[in-house]
Amino acid sequence: MPDVPEPTIIDPRSREAVAAEAEVEAEVEKTSKSKSGSKEKKIVGRIFRSIDEIRETAPPLEPLWGFFLFKKAITAFISDPGVGKTSFGYVQTQALCQGKSFLSIHAEEPVNALYMDYESGDSLVASRAAFVLGDEKIPNFYIYNNVDFTLHQIKDELIAFCKEKNINLITIDNQSLAFSTRDENDNAEAIKQMRFIRQIANECNCAIILVHHTSKANLPGTRKATGAFARARLADVIINIEVAGEDIEASADTSNLTEEEKLESSAKILMLECAKNRMVDERVLWFIKRDEGKFYITDPPLGTPGKPTSTRLYAAQRELLLIMRNGGSTLDETYDRHWKFAELAKKMNEKGFSNSWADHAVRKLGQQNRIYKPTFGYYSLRRRQQQ
Repeated sequence: MPDVPEPTIIDPRSREAVAAEAEVEAEVEKTSKSKSGSKEKKIVGRIFRSIDEIRETAPPLEPLWGFFLFKKAITAFISDPGVGKTSFGYVQTQALCQGKSFLSIHAEEPVNALYMDYESGDSLVASRAAFVLGDEKIPNFYIYNNVDFTLHQIKDELIAFCKEKNINLITIDNQSLAFSTRDENDNAEAIKQMRFIRQIANECNCAIILVHHTSKANLPGTRKATGAFARARLADVIINIEVAGEDIEASADTSNLTEEEKLESSAKILMLECAKNRMVDERVLWFIKRDEGKFYITDPPLGTPGKPTSTRLYAAQRELLLIMRNGGSTLDETYDRHWKFAELAKKMNEKGFSNSWADHAVRKLGQQNRIYKPTFGYYSLRRRQQQ
């Protein structure tokens, strides 16, 4: 039987349709190859190093405010509704942007701040600013309060703005609204959110404050916040803020006081507690009073457990760094100078700090890798990583 040629199948579609489909298939194949290639990432350079080598070459931590705000780090502020966390945030941001101390602690460098207020419209923002700031103008204090977009939706605009304005402090108030969270108890969703915030912190080289609410159970420590525990695990620092106790003058005779004096005497004292700090081994317990839009450290109410932490260490650190930074006529001389502890202690004594405070400051700055021992018994400033 003679061979019968196979029939030619004619595509009923137009040439344009066939060409378009071929183009799509080629693009899909190209994308597939690109993805498969990305999985086979080549390892460049050394990936295993000794811990001594890392200690010698690693840049120091970059604290922005005390032991609580660090560049490229996330600090979670947890508090009950109505405690005044947003006012606390506004006052803190105002003070740091103006170069003033907040709770007796100065910022380590000039601060340009972005406060992302997802709870307040323009009228409330203006009202709060009038109460907190008065007539002062603060051009380096920026606000975002557009609730039409989640944090993910404005990622590119946020990064571009922060780089343009040299923003080194971002406050996100609050976490649930910023992400339009579907299930607050979903650890997988919480991990994605924290990873996203970490990317922003790294990309913008800034400190981030993430404001969150307490849970119904109101558990202590790192479990105080509502929702998935993954957020607490992935935060670098956790600060809990709550009302410390009853009226500070509850047991006193107030019959002779004016209404204004009675109101002042019944002001609530806030308790600020550092529940987690993996940047520096330092836990604090402070009692804070709010007075006419300002916050300051005060004594705890009678009967309140816990011993308040002194803030003098931060002043001692600041003074010690100033001494060492003024130790040479040039930048190279400053960083190359080797200081004996006795030299540092003597200069600290002249500034009103005891040897004990000098020793405490040296140890904490060493823990932050901001100073190091070039040789036994001597200390030097650590150079920041060259940008």
